[in-house]
Amino acid sequence: MNYRHPELQDRLAADYVLGGLRAGARQRFITLMRDDAGLRRAVAEWEDRLLPLALALPPETPPAHVWKAIAARIAPAPAAARTLAPPRALSWWRAVSAGLATAVVVLAFLMLKPPTEPVQVRTVAVLSNDKVPGAMVVNTLPDNRLAVQPMQDLVALADGRALELWAISPGQAPRSLGVVLPGQTTVLAPSQLPQQGDTVAITLEPDGGAPNGIPTGPVVLSGKII
Repeated sequence: MNYRHPELQDRLAADYVLGGLRAGARQRFITLMRDDAGLRRAVAEWEDRLLPLALALPPETPPAHVWKAIAARIAPAPAAARTLAPPRALSWWRAVSAGLATAVVVLAFLMLKPPTEPVQVRTVAVLSNDKVPGAMVVNTLPDNRLAVQPMQDLVALADGRALELWAISPGQAPRSLGVVLPGQTTVLAPSQLPQQGDTVAITLEPDGGAPNGIPTGPVVLSGKII
């Protein structure tokens, strides 16, 4: 099997991120990924695609029996028989070694820890249509801007026209949030953010956006603000 084939790498990366690889296959994939930048890149791309969708789902509290089962599986097994205590000097050396190992791990963590806090992004809408589920996500940034991220290449959907994002509050006219790019994340700074309960939609418009701020083209994607 040629693990360097782009299509195979993309499929394996998707299965890995979604948790579909079994224990043996997953371990082999991790081993391959250590030496293959293409695999690591494919995994990172799938994580970028799927994380906003995961964040858009409401949290679920696991049942109590799940936690009990986890605790039972990770609890240390009782020793079958007591073994002789190691010599005192050996015990001291093991304690020192364990302390040094812990110090190395802590130091490595501090050295690798990024110096600044990561940008907090909140997914507020997932836009879809009947043929393209989860095609685009709308995220809010801490500075009240919007980051609109296509989850796949939407160039064919745009068909040479501009993709314009609209917010529609109940009983009100659509208001433009800006034109978004079909193949990469677009950051928008609208004067008014969409609110919970609003519908957000993408229409196909002339180059540069709808004239006079009124949508003229068909709605190709839509979703609710959550």
